[in-house]
Amino acid sequence: MSGKVKEVIRAAGLRDELTCTSFRHGGFTETGDAELTDREIMAQGRHKSPKVLRKYVKRTMRQVAAGTRKRSAARTNGGQLSERAAAQLSEWGVKFRLIH
Repeated sequence: MSGKVKEVIRAAGLRDELTCTSFRHGGFTETGDAELTDREIMAQGRHKSPKVLRKYVKRTMRQVAAGTRKRSAARTNGGQLSERAAAQLSEWGVKFRLIH
């Protein structure tokens, strides 16, 4: 199988160091970028355990940005609070925890 894959890779003019696994990692990383849930990714890859996701789904800036957007939405009550108000509430909470 790997010999056939190498043939296709060379015929397509891709980098020679690519392998079947390279495409597997790339595909799984794309599912992470597409914000699929762990269960959806596992279903596509036919994995039974989420442990393998750390191996295949590489962290990307797109995933970091998506996480930041979600965190911001949660902090601002779904956009109902301004970032400034949310930051102030967060700061008060920190101070309150430090006092108590």
